Amino acid sequence: MLHEKHSGMFPGSVHPPPPYHSLPPLITPSPSSPGRLESGTRSPAAAVLLFHRSCRHTTNSEALLTKATCLPISRQHQPHVPGNPLQLLFVRMRLLGRRCVAFHTCLVVVIALSEARTFLSQQYASEFLVRKRRANSFMEESKKGNLERECIEELCNKEEAREIFENNPETEYFYPKYLSCLGSHRAEIFKLTPVIPDSPPDLRACVKEISNQCSPLPCNEDGYTECIDGQARYTCVCKPGWQGERCEEDINECEDPANKNGGCSHSCTNVPGSYHCSCDNGYYILPNKQDCKDWDECMIHPNICGTAQCKNNPGKYKCECAEGYTYNSTSKNCEDVDECAENICAQECVNSPGSYACYCDGKKGFKLSKDRKHCETVPVCVPLNLEKYDELLYLAEQFIAIPVLYLRFKLPEVTRFSAEFDFRTYDTEGLILYAESSNSTAWFLLGLRDGKIEIQFKNELGTKVTSGGKAINDGLWHIVSVEELEHSISVKIAKEAVMNINSPRNLFKPSNGFLETKVYIAGLPRKVSDTLIKPLNPRLDGCIRAWNLMNQGNSGIKEVIQKKQSKHCLVTVEKGSYYPGTGMAEFHINYNNLTNDKEWLINITLTIRPSTGTGVMFALVSGKTVPLALSIVDSNSPNSQEIIVTIENVIVARLESERLCTSKRTLLGLRANKQLLELTADSQTHSINSEQEQQLSILDQVMKGPIVTYLGGIPDVPVGATLLTAFYNGCMEVKVNEVQLDLDEAFSKHNDIRSHSCPLIANEMNEFLN
Repeated sequence: MLHEKHSGMFPGSVHPPPPYHSLPPLITPSPSSPGRLESGTRSPAAAVLLFHRSCRHTTNSEALLTKATCLPISRQHQPHVPGNPLQLLFVRMRLLGRRCVAFHTCLVVVIALSEARTFLSQQYASEFLVRKRRANSFMEESKKGNLERECIEELCNKEEAREIFENNPETEYFYPKYLSCLGSHRAEIFKLTPVIPDSPPDLRACVKEISNQCSPLPCNEDGYTECIDGQARYTCVCKPGWQGERCEEDINECEDPANKNGGCSHSCTNVPGSYHCSCDNGYYILPNKQDCKDWDECMIHPNICGTAQCKNNPGKYKCECAEGYTYNSTSKNCEDVDECAENICAQECVNSPGSYACYCDGKKGFKLSKDRKHCETVPVCVPLNLEKYDELLYLAEQFIAIPVLYLRFKLPEVTRFSAEFDFRTYDTEGLILYAESSNSTAWFLLGLRDGKIEIQFKNELGTKVTSGGKAINDGLWHIVSVEELEHSISVKIAKEAVMNINSPRNLFKPSNGFLETKVYIAGLPRKVSDTLIKPLNPRLDGCIRAWNLMNQGNSGIKEVIQKKQSKHCLVTVEKGSYYPGTGMAEFHINYNNLTNDKEWLINITLTIRPSTGTGVMFALVSGKTVPLALSIVDSNSPNSQEIIVTIENVIVARLESERLCTSKRTLLGLRANKQLLELTADSQTHSINSEQEQQLSILDQVMKGPIVTYLGGIPDVPVGATLLTAFYNGCMEVKVNEVQLDLDEAFSKHNDIRSHSCPLIANEMNEFLN
């Protein structure tokens, strides 16, 4: 074979070829016609150029070409122009005995040659890209493929690229992009289109980026920490809180089953790549960023509730006021709640600072129920026999001592005064009948004093008072008769004379042949009481029956009595005062010490047999206040009652007993002065304690002024002045400061109250009848 030594010069050339980077493009666009090439005839639409590595000499002399020239694949496409550089190259290579091996083919570039007409001019056809031979280039084939050397400093084909990457996936990924880099940066010979903005500035940068799977960055910038280049693949290393091939998927730590709620004690909020714990209102998060702790607002802000009490609760605080008050968040004060505005009570409601009280109209027979809001009828605990008989005339129908009956007789002048009847009473004093002449100049009185019959009369000869006989106020029926004789007046009890009073003249003087007489039963005519010889309380709690006046029998009288229920007398009674639960009695009693006006004493003894379990028995009233009241009330326990003492509307003493509503009578005691208050019942004693001393001072102040005593109830006072207004129902006798109170001596009394007779218990009546 022919061996020639070349020095990098083409044969026949005078000057060395220009450097690689300074060569003009082999094919240049025509400036006058876009898409057309410089001079020559039209060529095919595309030409495939094969770049070969340096064809080696049989001797290791320097290569003719460092990088091979372009050889057309189809010879028939090459123009047969004498002096064609490529033709000369082929001839020259044959002459040199050179052969380019296919194994070393490094690149196929398809260049669109739209409207290309000719190859380069003859000026450049003989010029080839050459460069000086690298040192130790003879050793390159024995070295491992190097991207910088093989494909940047030189041009590499696909097989050479595979030698570099040593795997198909990376080679298949690299090579098409490598061709694109060549088209954009190799000495501008393939720059047929503008460079893409932000593209690599040169071939080296372009090729370097091809093999780096991490450029451009495939990983999610927010979620990755590192991109690891691999063989035609990449690995994104995720930050904590991210997952996915490109670290694009946020991990929701709040829903991690292995770490419930993200470990947050309250709220967990997921955010891209992380999460954070938050606390409910009123809590703050601890340094571990997970646990929450309650703020103690009451300690941090001592005045946060103003006048109210601050109470810390988990996660919040509360301003609390005493019961009956509500908190005003604007003024930060506790304000009274007007419960009465809510119609909380069934009947009467009285609002007070911080509280309220419901009241029932006790005078109509109601009491407060256990819920302290509703009203219920006062129940009867001991039924009484209230049977009446229309032929029994009740003498105490009217407290004001108006006569129960008024009769007028006009009889023949020979008629004398006479009266006979059956009489029953427990009363000690009172008027049975009063008779007078038609002109009121003469009168005759039959009454009772200390339980005995008393006679007072006045006629033309003068006046006389006489009493005698045995006491008849034992509750039994007694026949009483009075008869005027010719010179005396005879009084008999049970047909037995007890008095015989001398009277030389007639009691009443006839007029015009007639004896006209007016008779008053159980009462006096007006303005007569002042003319009595000896004062006598006209009120008499008693009954009469079978009467015969002026020997005229009971004609006309019976009919009058039967028409009016209030004139009827109870069939059976026992000693005592009866309060029917419809009214009260009023007394004016001085409780002051006679020697020292500043000292006062209340010493009350009551003997009671209640018929209902609720009612006021004793009360002191001053104006519109009730400074002291002693009452019986039904207890919350069944079949038991309480005795309570109240000062105004505050209970200061109470005792409970199961033996109040029975057939037996109970003795109660109440003793009070400015230093003490003591209640006794059934051998039980309750004394006022130090907490109630303030109430005792209220009583002390009231007792220094005018005070009124009431038995069986209280008058109309403002609602809330006292706890209880129900009238007492039952039998009761009262002593005040060792003096027995007589209801006939009361300042006022309800007509239904019986001063000296109490009905029997119902079953006792059955036993009595049997």
